[in-house]
Amino acid sequence: MPDLTPSSTVNDGLSMPGTVSGVQTPTVKDPARFLTPKARKTEADGIRGLLPLEKPGVVSFPCATLLVLPSSPSPRRAGRPNPHTFPFASITLNLKPPLSTSSEPAASSGPTTLEIAGEDLEAALQYGPSAGLPQLRGVLEDLQSTVHKREKGTGWTVSVGSGSQDLMYKGFQTVLSPGDPVLLETPLYAGALPAIRMLGAELVEVDVDEQGLSAINLERVLASWPEGKKRPRVIYSTPTGCNPSGCSASRERKLAVLEVCKKYDILIFEDDPYYYLTQNLIPSYFELEKQVIPEGGHVLRFDSMSKLLSAGMRLGWVTGPKALVHAIDVITSGANLHTSSISQVMAYRLLGHWGISGFVSHCTAVADFYAERREVFEAIARKHLDGLARWVSPVAGMFLWIDLSPAGITDTYELIRHEAYEKGVLAVPGYAFYPSGRKSSHLRVAFSVCDMEKDVDLGFSRLATAIKDKRKQLGLE
Repeated sequence: MPDLTPSSTVNDGLSMPGTVSGVQTPTVKDPARFLTPKARKTEADGIRGLLPLEKPGVVSFPCATLLVLPSSPSPRRAGRPNPHTFPFASITLNLKPPLSTSSEPAASSGPTTLEIAGEDLEAALQYGPSAGLPQLRGVLEDLQSTVHKREKGTGWTVSVGSGSQDLMYKGFQTVLSPGDPVLLETPLYAGALPAIRMLGAELVEVDVDEQGLSAINLERVLASWPEGKKRPRVIYSTPTGCNPSGCSASRERKLAVLEVCKKYDILIFEDDPYYYLTQNLIPSYFELEKQVIPEGGHVLRFDSMSKLLSAGMRLGWVTGPKALVHAIDVITSGANLHTSSISQVMAYRLLGHWGISGFVSHCTAVADFYAERREVFEAIARKHLDGLARWVSPVAGMFLWIDLSPAGITDTYELIRHEAYEKGVLAVPGYAFYPSGRKSSHLRVAFSVCDMEKDVDLGFSRLATAIKDKRKQLGLE
């Protein structure tokens, strides 16, 4: 097992600061500068901190291993539960035939069976490293290197978590201290807010446009930052099929945002769970940062298996500078030790069976599936809401962010809570996606699992009636 523990001595990366347009920027850019003082000093506890040092030939008394044979392919750590006592002999995975894509029909062959047994089963049932099982991390590093065109071994690494939400929660803990300002593209994924609010951070909204996070709005916020006030160091964004707006940032837009982040020394939290749900992959911030910031280190990327393999497996992974990823691993070691090894081995065996090309092919089929649903869903929405609403047609994701300002409605909370609910239809009012909780003319509807033949037409019919009733109440009809 490789030594995954960096040096416990971390400098702040602020040697000989220079000035760019009045902004202090470091000339020595150690990614660890984004960490809070607490995160820089904290390491894994005494036991888990020693785990990376175990290897064949080392007698490991901390884990109560009496003897490790030099010929053993992996250490047998007797301090952990003895696998002989586990009642499982094997785990069998029965795979469906591959989904069809727009260019390839579905395979006619029957299901494929994968068996988890032997050392793979032992790994699945046992405690594992906080960063994730090495074999799965290796596959994910290969995937990130291939898809995002980043050479392995160049300052970045990956770590596995219980979904990207788990990793983001821990990521915010490593870079935000109480009272710190944090930049948030707005509207944003509401699930990101609780972690930030619990840290007592100052929430700074940066409005999106039809291409997502706006470099112009970001520059405006940072250029007008009050003199003497602590400056933000982190911005959160969902750049592909954003939940809720449905917007996707183009390559050109991302390059413009990276230029602003370089100027003001901002770390990007790239939360991208819908990245693979587009039929044409858009280069990520993680891929593009080297074009703007050659030394890298300005992107912490979060990916998820929830929309691709299974939401219930609770698997996600973070990719970014080693110092930042390690700080997340330290929190994992003290919070939940590690992500479910069973889920990790299931994913490892499946990805090993598919290979990277097979995984990408599966993702393309999933993107096609949602694209077909979106077309039907939007057609029904247009039939009922023509003249009453507008929205950006999403190229990824599973949501419509419907703006009711054409109907004269400025507060969708009141509409959903009263008129819509009374008509028997619900949607998420827009205020839920704004950190300030401000009134919004938008509402979010999802097309991922609804019954297209029955519920969608009825739902939009009821929503249209509710909107018209609200207009009458407001004296607009």
